Parts: sequence; C-alpha cells; structure tokens
Amino acid sequence: MYEQPLHDLVKTAIQQLHTSMAQTSPFMAEQIGEWMRQLSGNIPPENYFLHPSAYPMLLLPWWCDQTYRTTVNLALQTSLVYSTINGYYYIRLIDNLMDDRQAETERQLLPALNFFHTEFLTAYHSHFPTNHPFWQHFKTVWFYSAEVTLRDAKLTEIDLNLFKQVVAPKLCAVKIPVIAVCYDHDRPELIAPWVEFIDLLSCWHQMMNDLFDWHTDSAQHIQTYFLSEAQRRKKTTESVAAWVSREGFAWGSQLLHEWMAELRGMAQTLANDDLVHYLDERETLFTQREQDALKGLKSISQLLQVFS
Repeated sequence: MYEQPLHDLVKTAIQQLHTSMAQTSPFMAEQIGEWMRQLSGNIPPENYFLHPSAYPMLLLPWWCDQTYRTTVNLALQTSLVYSTINGYYYIRLIDNLMDDRQAETERQLLPALNFFHTEFLTAYHSHFPTNHPFWQHFKTVWFYSAEVTLRDAKLTEIDLNLFKQVVAPKLCAVKIPVIAVCYDHDRPELIAPWVEFIDLLSCWHQMMNDLFDWHTDSAQHIQTYFLSEAQRRKKTTESVAAWVSREGFAWGSQLLHEWMAELRGMAQTLANDDLVHYLDERETLFTQREQDALKGLKSISQLLQVFS
C-alpha cells in the first residue's frame, strides 16, 4: 500500500525524530526510544506505521496530494510525515496514560510531550504563514481532538450518535495534514469531501477494533459502542458472550459492511485509484477475520447451549 518514496519518508522521519531529540534531550531520547520500541514490538518503528492494518494516517495526505497533481509535493509530504508521526506519539502517550491508571512508564515520560507537540506544530510553519486560513482549521481540529478525548473518558454508555460525534473523532487530528494538502493545491473546496471520508473511515476502524476486541474490552471494563449495544440488546438473563455469539457479532459485521459500501462511494467521488484499492484490501482482510471469528463463535454458541 505504501509507495517506496513514502516508505522512505517514514523511515527518515523516525530517524530525524531520534536525532533531534538526542541532540537536545539525550536522557529523554533514551527513555522515549525504549518506549517507541515497546509500542512497535518486534518490528522496526517505521514498519509500525506502515502495517497494512494500521490506520492510514500517512497515506491519506499522500493520496489527497497525488489525486490533484502528477507528482506529489515531496517537500510538503516530508513535513507532513514528520509532523504526523510526532503528533501520533503525542496523542498515544496521553491516551495510554488515560486508559490505564497503572501506566507508570507513560507518567514518567510526560515531559516528552513538549518535544512531540513542538515538532508536530512547527513542521507546518515553513508552508503556511501565520495569517493563512489553514491555521484556523488547525486550531479547530486540534482543539476538538482534545475535547472528544476528554468526553470519551467520561462516557459510561455509548449510542450511535455519541460514537460518531465523540468516540471515533478521537482520530480527527489526521484531518490536519489532509487540509494542508488541500491548501497547498489552493483548493479549499476539497476539504469537505475529504473530511467526510475521514470521519466515516474513523468510524469504520474504531468499530472494527471494538468488534474484534470486545472480550478484552469487557474484561478491562472499557466501555465501547459495541458493548453498550450488547447491554441494550441482550436478553435479561443472557451474558454478553452469549449475545455476541447469537447475534451481536453478526450485527457489528453487517454495520461495518454497510459503512464500507458508503466509503467505496465516497472514494469513487474522490477519484483516487489507490484509495479504492486500499478499501478493497481492507474489506478482504476484514472478511477473512470475520469468517474465522464466526467459526469460533459457532462453537461457543453450541457450548453455551449445552450448559444452559
């Protein structure tokens, strides 16, 4: 999914992050480097961002750029990749701390937020003067990202409206580099259709995670739209697991297929073949996981019937 030039930009951005931090804050660089390695597991940090199942935060501005010119603006894309990676680590550090009260590692790394936020922000300075309309979009999206993160942490029950307005928009910061590309093309009218696509894609990704991670979320008392629906839809004496195996997983899968159909229609309007191909790949991967999960749930359902 990632063309070689974009792959190279991601690798270079990771190296630049390490180098910049090491030059100014060597002790912090050592601690953050270890944290980044833990996040990526046994793969290089750049491959963590390039994984086919990862949210395409780096691909979206790339696709937007290539849609409207024969060759992408590499100077702009270099800045966007570096900014977005720093922005991701900034948000991830906060999210890990908010999601886990025992996240002592993240608590000790909080001062690193200064570095991540500064690098995320200043990457745009060479492309847009302070009076450019881009900055109003930047503030609106960035502040909304903080707003919905705070609101999400307080939710005890989630319906479809809250899911779309609060939960999924935690990914809304990915709109910023896409908006930057639209302004680089001097085409602000392109912002609305791309933002609409990103909103629904964020819903799709979040719902897919909630669908496949429902058991872990339930065990850790993490409230999701899927688990809220389980409480609303299951029979009085029925367990969440029984509801999931009886109808819940099928319900969630159907919703994801419906959203994917909408995304396909939007992608056709945006007229980018690589974006359409990406959706094809994501639906194929999802369908494979869906079929594997349904086989397992069928066995669970049979066991529950035996012991009920």
